[in-house]
Order: sequence, then C-alpha cells, then structure tokens
Amino acid sequence: MEHNQINPSKNISELRQDPVSGDWIVIATSRNKRPSEMASKKLDRLVTPIDKCPFEDFEASGNGPVLMEGGLPGSKDWLVRFIDNKFPALSGHIKSVKKTGIGPYEKINGYGHHEVVVLRDHARPLSDYSIEELTVLLQSLQKRYRELAQDKKVKHISIYHNWGFSAGASIYHPHLQMIALPVVSSSAQRVFDGVRRYWKKNQKCLYCEIVDFELQDRKRVIFENEKSVLVTPYISREPFELRIYPKEHSPFFEDANLEETKSVAESLKRGLMVLRDKVSDPDLNFFIHTTPVCDKNKSRDFHWHIEIIPRVCISAGFEIDTGIEITPMDPDEGAAFLKS
Repeated sequence: MEHNQINPSKNISELRQDPVSGDWIVIATSRNKRPSEMASKKLDRLVTPIDKCPFEDFEASGNGPVLMEGGLPGSKDWLVRFIDNKFPALSGHIKSVKKTGIGPYEKINGYGHHEVVVLRDHARPLSDYSIEELTVLLQSLQKRYRELAQDKKVKHISIYHNWGFSAGASIYHPHLQMIALPVVSSSAQRVFDGVRRYWKKNQKCLYCEIVDFELQDRKRVIFENEKSVLVTPYISREPFELRIYPKEHSPFFEDANLEETKSVAESLKRGLMVLRDKVSDPDLNFFIHTTPVCDKNKSRDFHWHIEIIPRVCISAGFEIDTGIEITPMDPDEGAAFLKS
C-alpha cells in the first residue's frame, strides 16, 4: 500500500472501496448537514425500571445459571456475568451439524452457543466504566472465548454490544452477547479472504498498513496510546464510525496480553466517551473481530480490532438492494468534529 496523502474530495460525492472486504461506500457530502447538526439529535432513551429488569434477579426472571463471572482484583463483587440467552438463536443441545439438502437449498441444524454477558449496574452505560473495569470485561470475554473455542463444532464466535433500541437492544440493562457458530458467515469470510490475499501478495498485514498510514496522516486519529489507536476509518459506513486497532500485529483477541488488552480498553473508553459527549450519546453497536476459531492453528494474517458503529443514519432501499452504504459525511470532517 503506497502512503500517498489523501486529499478531501472537492466533488459532490465519491465512491471508496474497502481494501479488506472489497465493499464500496458512497461518501455523499452534498446530503450532509454540518457535523454539529448531525451530532445534536438527543435520544429519549427509555430506562426500564430496575424492579422489572430481568438481569437484576436471575433466578426470579428465569435466567441463569451463571456460567462464568469476573470482577475487579481484590473485590468480592462480580462485575460481569455470563449466562445462557433465555431465547437463544442457537442451541448446544443439538448433536449433529451435518449438512443436508432440500431441493436447491442446503441446511444444517441450528447448533451453537448463545450467551448474554451481563454488566452489574443497571443504569450505567459502558462509557461510564473505568479503564480498569473495561479491562476486566475484555479479559472475561477472552477467557470465555477460549472456553467456547474448545467445542470442535464451533468455527466462529461473534462478540457484540447493542446499546439503544435502534441498535437492536431489547433490554436497557447494559450487556453484550456472544454467539458461537458452526459456520463462518459469508460477510466475515470475505474480510478474512481479503486480508489473506493481501498478505500473500505483499507479505504484510493489511491492517498494519492501515494503522501505519493513519498514524502518519493523523487526520482521522482520535486517540492513541502506546499499544493501540482509535480512528475514524477512511471507509466509514456511518458518520462518526470508530475503530480500535492494536498497534502491533496481533491476530487473536483471545490471546492478547494484559498490556495490549488494557491499552485497547483505554481506547474503548475514549471512543465511547467521545460519542456520548460529542454525538449526544447515540444508539450504537460495537463488535470485536478476531481470527475465526477454525483458522486458529493455521492463520496469523488477521489483525484483531474493535468496530464501533453509532446509529446516526438509517439504511434504506438503495443500501439494502446494493449493499453499498451512503455516508453523508466525509470521515475527515467527522474526525475533526470529534477532536474539536
């Protein structure tokens, strides 16, 4: 990848192609309000009464048992608990994952694991958690990931956080989810294949190249510390989208050491805080992307990272039809606003 200077577009719009997935994004600044106007829409997020929250009393609500928990060093209180999802998308009780056919279609049984990762405090969003607490959360996710990965039928594990109704959160109480799948999704596989092709062609990690470029260009860097960097990506699907990368090449989230994990926790804290403070606390999703379980022993070309997607815009017919997102803000402008 040549480190040429990127100049903001003077045109009404331009198409940018993600070098990892191959997806196209339209940057259509003519549809844009000022960043401050897009960021000023305050949501009236409904806080569920604590006495009606299913995560306050696991036994009374029919949740549980607790599969694993984690807490701050020296504390007797739990900070994070893992339980089976009461309404799971997949079940670990199915014995076979054999592929079968029906007419032109193929299917397998819905095998897998679907767990909820519950934070202790009912009305405390993740942006309010300390770096130490977020480090414990990430370490707990790493430990549980390693446990789920022992299942030989599991090929891919998705870790994600929904915050707010428009981001898919049906329960207010802050929580994450982990789903262990017997397949790798076509979307994820496209990303992994793109990274692998780049590695084979250039003998370099594409994400490392992106990190190096962003640290040189500086326009989209929101925060950095010794081991990680928080950026608004040049290929942004949403205004104010953020990504967190370890600076050093690191294929496996679950194997990241304490220093790297704590560094990423600090960047996560900064990212969530800047969206809360500058973008009026939007609904959002974040995802932890790491090498699939099925590639664990043969792949070192991926670079784990976290993607934070604020739900500022709504996808419509064009996006659903083509798979091409229209972003009404130049990421450089969004980054400048977040840093202002």
